[in-house]
Amino acid sequence: MSATTARPVAARAGGDALARAAEGRAARRAAGATIRIVRMIGAWYWVIFVIVAVAIIVGKARLGSGLDEGVIDAQMGGPSRWFVLVLGMIIPAAYLRLHVAAGGTRRALVTGTVRGALVGGVMLGVVTAVYLVGERALFDALGQTWSREFGLPVDGYAGIALTIVTETLVVATYYLVGAAISAGYYRFGMVLGTLYAVPALVPAALVDLATHTGVTALVVGPQNLPDGGPGVLLGLAGGLATVALAGWLFGVPLRTILLRPAV
Repeated sequence: MSATTARPVAARAGGDALARAAEGRAARRAAGATIRIVRMIGAWYWVIFVIVAVAIIVGKARLGSGLDEGVIDAQMGGPSRWFVLVLGMIIPAAYLRLHVAAGGTRRALVTGTVRGALVGGVMLGVVTAVYLVGERALFDALGQTWSREFGLPVDGYAGIALTIVTETLVVATYYLVGAAISAGYYRFGMVLGTLYAVPALVPAALVDLATHTGVTALVVGPQNLPDGGPGVLLGLAGGLATVALAGWLFGVPLRTILLRPAV
């Protein structure tokens, strides 16, 4: 290769490297936007949830016969999915124009949003597991029997530890489902956006089944879902698949959203 030919090739390689670095920075900024807000809203949510849950458990023990299930179980295995679904509808849509104006690509926004959803899921998964340890200790202190109906079929503290993983997958999936629904309305309008919301909700239903939590698991019945080792493996693999599917459903309408100049 001559020096004349080598220079354009080197220039293209250098340009590709700069483009990849810029896309990586844009993805990290998008992930950071998700992580910061999920962390802030999640902290307030869980402080309030713990106060209310402790009051219910202690109040029922002192004034009645106690609870026959934990507060988390009454929430079908985890309450965080509902507020992250709403946050997923709001944050990526609000961040899109700023992201594109700063030179970020739609692909970088999808990548960053998926990363942020997973990190937010880990944070909320740890909080949920810590809460479950505390809830079990409180039941023991009050002389009540603590048990779980929802969640993958692993008993005791091992099951609580596994909750970190399953809640990560649930939270990430629900956040991305919210983002997909919002992007569908943004791209297709009211009627077609409502139709798009139907397939966009499929990952949420599937992750419920995979992790034995949520509304779909309640309808099917946790006792009717796969048990033992196969149930755990299917749950983890299914949870990973739902995150990937929800991220793809978010990216499909996002790629063709037209941004009009702000007036």
